[in-house]
Formats: sequence, structure tokens, C-alpha cells
Amino acid sequence: MKGLFSRGAATRVVVLLLFSAQTLAQKYPAPFPRDGARKVQESDSFVVWYVTWEPGKSTGMHENPLDQVSVFLREGAVKVTMPDGTWSIEQERVGSIRFESKGMIDTEEGASDRPSRAMVFQLKDVEPSHWPITKGISGQYPRQGAIKLFETNRLNLWDDRREIGVRSPLHLHYNQVAGVWLEGGKIRSVSEGKVEVLSKEPGDVLIGKFRNVPHTEEAVEGVPRIICIELK
Repeated sequence: MKGLFSRGAATRVVVLLLFSAQTLAQKYPAPFPRDGARKVQESDSFVVWYVTWEPGKSTGMHENPLDQVSVFLREGAVKVTMPDGTWSIEQERVGSIRFESKGMIDTEEGASDRPSRAMVFQLKDVEPSHWPITKGISGQYPRQGAIKLFETNRLNLWDDRREIGVRSPLHLHYNQVAGVWLEGGKIRSVSEGKVEVLSKEPGDVLIGKFRNVPHTEEAVEGVPRIICIELK
């Protein structure tokens, strides 16, 4: 795994720890569904959950059946305990990111008076589809205002801000994406002379569809910001 962490975000990549063969052989329940977690959307490639970590309320020991990316929407502390009893407290901020590999085993609980909240994106074990590339038309990423936070062999994770007056190049959406808006605003999309203005609110979830018509985008109100998962 490689990548760049920026904007001072308390971004933490959680990797699969190596336990004894006996520990790895244990079977634990999946983290979802559970109390404090609500399914928001599901597609061919993603399952999206809105998750709250209540103070002192344990999730119970669980094992991730899928790779997952958590994007935190509210500040708060989360205590993470491993099967061997070791634990740590993560102080999450708005925009903090946590990547957990398939097979990760732990239990979590809120560790601050105010519950921490996040949107959790589970990545299904499927081969993502792609739109055929059009010569001379770039993809959605990379682009001005979008910083790559990290990447794995399956995904790129982008922190994408849209500034007023900064128009994206003409592009297509070749790859499947999903994300959550951290800051709202309005975005104008122009394709073949047609204009569409999209309103975004903090916490809105995006599961992107392929755009087979070249278009440009720019913010016309606010500074919309999205944490976006782009499948490879």
C-alpha cells in the first residue's frame, strides 16, 4: 500500500495483523448489521453503512468479511481492542479515514462523551466494471483540487474539493466510484451545451454511475468537498 496523507487529517490506515494460526482459525460475526449501524445504499460493488460509536457500548469482537473504508463525519474517540487484549484509542476528526482489510478482527466502542460517526464503505469481492476509454478524453481523476490520500491494489482514495471558478477539464467517468460529501454546495455540470446544477449536503452519499458524455464541472456555491473511493 502506498499513498499521501494531507491536510493534517488524522488519517490512519489499519492493516491486518498477523496472529497465530489458532487465532486466525477462529470465526467471528461480521461487523454489520448491528445496533448503531444503518445501511444507506448498496450497489454491485459497494455496501454503505452509517455508523455511530456510542460511549462505552462495545460492538463485540467481529471479523471483516470485506475490505472497508470508513470516512468520519463527527469528531470523537473510538477504542479499538484486538483479540490478544491489546487496545488503542483513536481520536477521529471530520474527514479522518480508516482502511481495514478483509479479515481484520477487533472490537470497538465509543470512548468520548460525544459519539463518533462515520460512513463505512464495504467493497464487495467482485471485479469492477469500467467504461470504455475514449481517446483524448481524460478520466475523472486525477484533477485539480483532488489529492490522493492513499491507494491499494483495488482502489484510489481522493480528497476532492471543488473551488468556485475552477472548472474541471472535459472528462468522462470511466471507473466506478463511491463517496460521502463532507462540505456542501452547488456544482454545475455542462455537457453538450446542457447545464445541470447539483446541490450537495454534508453527509450525502454518492455511488457514481458511468458518464458516457464528456462534461465539465465547477462549484457555483460553497466549496463542496467529497472523500471519494475510485475502484481500479
